[in-house]
Amino acid sequence: MKKSGYVLLVSTLAVLLGAGSAMATSLDLTTAGASGTINGAFFQQVPDQSTGTGVIDTFVRLQANDLESGYNTDGTLEFDTKSGLFTHSLLLSDVPLVNGKRQFLLDINENQGGDNEFISLYELELYLGATGDLTGYPNLGDKVWDLDEGNDGDSTIELNFMLNPGSGAGDMFAYIPESFFAESTNSYVYLYSAFGKPNASDDGFEEWAIVGEDDETVPPVPEPATLLLLGFGLVGLAGVSRKLRK
Repeated sequence: MKKSGYVLLVSTLAVLLGAGSAMATSLDLTTAGASGTINGAFFQQVPDQSTGTGVIDTFVRLQANDLESGYNTDGTLEFDTKSGLFTHSLLLSDVPLVNGKRQFLLDINENQGGDNEFISLYELELYLGATGDLTGYPNLGDKVWDLDEGNDGDSTIELNFMLNPGSGAGDMFAYIPESFFAESTNSYVYLYSAFGKPNASDDGFEEWAIVGEDDETVPPVPEPATLLLLGFGLVGLAGVSRKLRK
């Protein structure tokens, strides 16, 4: 093969491999306390806590084997959304605002043993609608945030049921910047999610909920950059303290 042809082949493969890696982002939250960012939103595995019925406000439940999807509404339910008191409309004003981000809690329910405890969240979309009874996905008002938008491509979040076994314990916090919601003047939040690729759903329902009320009742979660700045600040304070003692 001539050198020019070899260079062209290598360049083509590099482009294809680069494009493939850019199209998929997988955030691993299968270890305790793991966290990460996708498309400007911050996600964190939460420690075991008592968040059962009466403590959290569940606004949507969905359940099916292998693949499952659904969203909250007061209107006609679609896909694998479960009916009942725990699926209903949600006002943006009721979603806790923590450090400039809207906080949502995810609780998963999977089998134990082997790989059955793992499940993949592969679609997460947020809309703002004018009323709380919209139906006919994706016609749910203004889409304000999408797990797959930005430079991240087809993103997934991997979760581990065994870290917090049992329904109602809570498994992940999702923090979506308020700036995304400011793009619409509508009042009702619609959260569409889908689970099962690559790790399938194989047991009970998944549910999304809100907990707490505002910055005063929900502990703020510092991001890595904030922690770094805090560390520098503490070092500086230590230096000042030594000078004062001298």
